[in-house]
Amino acid sequence: MKIPWHKRIYALYKGDQFITEGTIREISRETGKTINFLQYMTYPIYEKRCGSSVNRLKMISLDD
Repeated sequence: MKIPWHKRIYALYKGDQFITEGTIREISRETGKTINFLQYMTYPIYEKRCGSSVNRLKMISLDD
C-alpha cells in the first residue's frame, strides 16, 4: 500500500549539510518553504533541471 504524500517522511539537505526531517508540512513550517515547492523537489524533473549543483536543496524520502 502506498503512503499518502502528507504522511511520508523526508530529509532536507543543502548540498551535504542536513537541514531537517519530517513530513512535508513539518519541513514547510520549519524552513518557511511552501508545501508546493517542497513537493516539486520530490519530482524527477527537479533533479533534471537543477543537475548536480553542490549548494541546491534536496528532498530525500526516508520511507522507501
